Parts: sequence; structure tokens; C-alpha cells
Amino acid sequence: MLFDVRPKTSIKDLFGRKAEYLMFKDAIKKNRNFILITGPRRIGKTSFLYASLNEIAKEGVPYVVIDARAATFLNSKYPQKVIAKHIYKVLSGSVLSEVISRVKGIKLGPVELELKDKFDLIDVFAELNKIGKVIVAFDEAQYLRFANEDLTKFFAWVLDALQNIILVFTGSQVGVLEKFLRLYDGSSPLFGRYNVRIVLPRFNPSESLEFLERGFEEVGMDVREEELLSAIKPLNGIPGWLVHYGVFRVDGLTHEEAIERVLEEAMTYVISEFKELSKLSPRYEEIMKVVAELSEGSGGVKFEEIRKKTKINPRSLRNYINRLIDYGFLEPTGHGRYRIPDPVMFRVFKRL
Repeated sequence: MLFDVRPKTSIKDLFGRKAEYLMFKDAIKKNRNFILITGPRRIGKTSFLYASLNEIAKEGVPYVVIDARAATFLNSKYPQKVIAKHIYKVLSGSVLSEVISRVKGIKLGPVELELKDKFDLIDVFAELNKIGKVIVAFDEAQYLRFANEDLTKFFAWVLDALQNIILVFTGSQVGVLEKFLRLYDGSSPLFGRYNVRIVLPRFNPSESLEFLERGFEEVGMDVREEELLSAIKPLNGIPGWLVHYGVFRVDGLTHEEAIERVLEEAMTYVISEFKELSKLSPRYEEIMKVVAELSEGSGGVKFEEIRKKTKINPRSLRNYINRLIDYGFLEPTGHGRYRIPDPVMFRVFKRL
């Protein structure tokens, strides 16, 4: 069901992502072992990841997914331990249950492997590698940057030493993800590594309209075309917001009420996501409010306009803006202009 608020787990329930799925499948088939899946918030990366992996698993390629947010929540300085324990548990069953019989003295066909009671990432990944081709995906991987050691060294070792492991990283804070992996840092272990980049774009207006039409058709609900058209622009082709709009309508809200509820949810969500920056400095929120206030059309706001309004010195302002871009709250539009990329996010900061 398109209007299911839970992450999709089947490719048949995934709307508008066939090309991206085929790219992902092709990369796995070609044994590409370093894959990045990116896109803005609420774009459906987790749904795309699980739906694609479940389909690929049917062809004999098992997978393990690590929720980096959960791992760092449980142990922000040493998520490696959480990750290792998770994979250790997976080795006892779940997706790999058809080929693995037990944790202690794991039996893989004619091969028996022993895992110690005390183990680390190197141990469990080495065991995974003995199974055959396995995908290990880190969802919202940028959260691993809080670890007490540079995990890029470990990832580089996996890519070099473990030929059967395919690493997949997803992230909505694209700039933060790239800086965590240090893809463009000449001193980084991952610098210059070939990677496959799969970008999940927003739906265009036609795709958004079709998504809503099909969603309402699935639940047997007739919604006026004029209302669907007026919902497309403020929700900006973001599947997460389109789903919530549909669910609110199904639950009995009017068009206007549903749009308002989506915006209320968006405000809560954006404020929660923004807390990380707000803790660093109140300047970030100040800049976002100024951009929202001064924005006209899609051209964005000039750097000098932001500087005059905030009275922040140019060097510091550039640093603030660059970090906002890394986190996906701003995007450059060229000629020294910046804008808030998501209309829903724009309205949130307009109201703050």
C-alpha cells in the first residue's frame, strides 16, 4: 500500500524507483563493493534500501542492515561494539538462516567457523566474508562520525581484504556523509576509491500526482483532482510528506487540514533534526530564518543580503552556510545565492 507509513519492504510497493533499483541490482551483479545511496530527508531511502535488498536476496545475496542512528544512540563513542553484536546475532539466523545453523561453531555447508565470546568488527566481518557474497548496509551512515576512532580505516580494510563483502552507505545529510567518509581527502583511506552513487530524487509533479491518485485508488477513496494538484507544490515531491497527506485524508481530514497537519509534523521533524546544529550555535537558526524571510521565488538569497541581515562576519558566515549545506538545510543556486531546498522546510523556518 502506497499510503503505509512504515518503510516499504517489497519492490512491488516501491513507487517510482525502478531505474534506481536496476542501477543498484546491476552494481551488485558486477561486484561493485562500495555503494552510496543519497537523497533529501523523507525521500524514502530506508524503504528503497530494504525493498531492494529483499528483492536481491531472492537471487541468493543475503544482507545485513545497520541502523547507524540506533548504533550511536546505544553507544555514541563506540558504535563498533553495537554493530559487531548486531552482526553476531544475524549470523545465528534472520536473513542468513538458510546457510547458517548456529552462532557457536557456525556451520556453513562443509565449513565450520568458531567465533569467540569476545569479538570485534574484524572478527565478525571476517566470518561474514566466509559465507560468500554478502551486503552490509549502513543506514544514515553519517552518524558513525561520532565514533571514538576513524572507521574509514576499517571500511578501507574491508574493501581491500574481504572480497565477498559489499558495503552500502545511505545518508540524507549528503555533505556530512561525504566528509565522514572523507571521499575527497587525499589522506583518507577511502580517497580515490571507485564508488557507485545512487541518488534518489524528488518526484516531479506528474509522479507526485500519479502517486497520490494510485494511493487513493488503493483505498477506494475519490479525491478531487483540484485538491491533489494543490497538494503537489507544498509537498515538493517528497514521498514521506505525500504519504502522510494521503493518510490524513484517509483518516477523515479535509484537504486544508491534511496539508496543515503535514506542515505541523514537518516542523517537529525539522526542529528535531536541527537540534544538532542549534546546540553548536544559535546562528544556524538565525541564518535559516533570514533565508526564509528574504527568499523570493526560486532564485535564493545573496550571501551579502544574509550578511547584512545577520551582521555575522563573512568568514564565519561562510562556515555556517557550508555546514547548513552539508546537513541539507540549504543549497547553493549559483552566483552566490542560497535557498532552502524543501518548501515544507521553508515554511517551517518561515514560521519559527
